[in-house]
Amino acid sequence: MTTTQKVTKKQDPMVDVSSKLTHYAVQCEDIRLISSSLTPVINKSEARKPSRFAFRIRAIVEGKKAYSYLEVIANHAASNHQEQVAGFNLSFVLMGTFSTEQDITPNQLGEFIKMYTVTILWPYAREYSTDQFRRAGGHEVVLPIINPQVVTEHIVENNLVEVKIVSKKKIKK
Repeated sequence: MTTTQKVTKKQDPMVDVSSKLTHYAVQCEDIRLISSSLTPVINKSEARKPSRFAFRIRAIVEGKKAYSYLEVIANHAASNHQEQVAGFNLSFVLMGTFSTEQDITPNQLGEFIKMYTVTILWPYAREYSTDQFRRAGGHEVVLPIINPQVVTEHIVENNLVEVKIVSKKKIKK
């Protein structure tokens, strides 16, 4: 069912997303930094290697809640830094907490996590890594803007997202 939005002013058009009709069935409640490690690279031959970044997604679904973990590693050569520091290795984990009030199965919630974790959490990963490298004296944005559709297609087709469904067992008295 498609609904149309009425635009009241042509000079300043806006789309109203206040209605529950425009909301997705699953919402991200919170995004938190779970762990982080930033270490300097002293060995200049290590720092001469090209910058590298990679990530992994894991999720736990329990009923109508899901916890999605985006683990990121970034290795970056320092360009404007003290001579004794040739680069930095950064690793961190972000956790997104997702929930739904609609009747969807834990498997459907797990599928949502597979499809949307990168789209939702990657911008936070970029901001966090940029902040950490800038605090260490760098000036570059290390993590790239990615095409989440292409990356998601790749990770889903290759079954690279680990989703664990935890069932709530009823305790008998």
